[in-house]
Amino acid sequence: MKVLFIYHNFDTKNVRSFPYAIGCLSAFLKKHGHQTELLSFQHEMSKDELLSYIGKSEPGLIAFSTVTLQWANTRKYAAIIKEKFKAPVICGGVHPSFRPEEVISDPNIDMICIGEGEYPLLEVMNRLENRGDLSTIPNIWVKNEAGRVFRNDTGQLIEDLDSLPFPDRELMPYQEVIDENRSEPILVTSKGCPYNCTFCCNSAMKQLYKGKGKYLRQRSPENVLAEIRSLKEKYRIRSLNFYDEAFGYHRQWLERFCEIYESEIRLPFGAMVRAETMDRETFRMMRKAGLELIYIGIESGNEEFRRDIMGRKMSNETIIQTCKDAQAEGIQVWSLNMVGVPGETPERIRDTMELNRRINPEFINISVFQPFPGTKLYDECVKNNYIIKDYPSNLFDESILDLPTISREELSRGYREFQQMADEIRGAHEKNGNRIRLVNI
Repeated sequence: MKVLFIYHNFDTKNVRSFPYAIGCLSAFLKKHGHQTELLSFQHEMSKDELLSYIGKSEPGLIAFSTVTLQWANTRKYAAIIKEKFKAPVICGGVHPSFRPEEVISDPNIDMICIGEGEYPLLEVMNRLENRGDLSTIPNIWVKNEAGRVFRNDTGQLIEDLDSLPFPDRELMPYQEVIDENRSEPILVTSKGCPYNCTFCCNSAMKQLYKGKGKYLRQRSPENVLAEIRSLKEKYRIRSLNFYDEAFGYHRQWLERFCEIYESEIRLPFGAMVRAETMDRETFRMMRKAGLELIYIGIESGNEEFRRDIMGRKMSNETIIQTCKDAQAEGIQVWSLNMVGVPGETPERIRDTMELNRRINPEFINISVFQPFPGTKLYDECVKNNYIIKDYPSNLFDESILDLPTISREELSRGYREFQQMADEIRGAHEKNGNRIRLVNI
């Protein structure tokens, strides 16, 4: 049986990239004998183009992967599809996982997948192929012809990540993606996160799977290196980026990974790290293996605000020292910052700007906070009636909140001033010949 995955990623200011989660699902389904296809587009697709593509594809199942910022467009395309085709439509991803009633109530969505989707989606495919009963599959909510919704609990988490196949990058012309997007290939060595940031869905996902297995799981270093070898055999690659929630969280794992990577791979790589897990010695080891760039969450420069409101329990001095240690080893720093969180003030934005001045990162990323379902801060925004408009298509538009501590004009002005400062810092680095590496910016 064949599933057509649809991934729309337009108006997000992102370059074309590989949808990693879909690649994992595709590889898993192929391993078990099913066919897969991906329709991925960076620009809005017309009704005629969409219907023509699906007509030629003839899938038995149509699957959307959707985050909150994409949900409005998912609804639009599902409605177009259902005008002509009878193939069932399933929607998975973060948004249906935490807004299941909203998504399943859409008349053009037949099923949703809550949480991790490998085994649930395989079971959907198997039962569709054999005309079986869809109403009892863990993680799956499904409507019958009469409109009754069958709501199934989540199943067990996959403990052994090494048992999963490598992501199916052949879903798209992947060499083209690599050539036009220097942040590819992206790799993920784990599932889950050890932390509980109030703006992130991981804490809610832990509750969703409470009692269903260990939430934070790690692939073996040997398994990760086998994937990299496979990539090197198939594609011309210059570098790698690891997008784990906290790469290198397990010290013993990191030591083994760096040992093998240095001896065999030696490609430059970037990684997302947590400040409190790194030190000069660790960076020296990682730099020797090939680390050239770290992505590190600053979020706010106000230590108390960051700890009490955002759930990030590290001090400013820890952040400063971590970035100083990285740069001392020749590793570039990409800081991740957020403005517009409930409780934000013009003074706190200036605190974040000042912390970035002290860090002096090679690149500063600034996003406008959007409250995502499933997070603690989303619940606070709903409780206090802060949400006043629909979600934008990306994280760099104006806020959807009306906050009592900062006006929308002050927030917009603070964002612009912060961005201007970021451009000045980047310009100073480039003037000294220190251009950002590994990514297209």
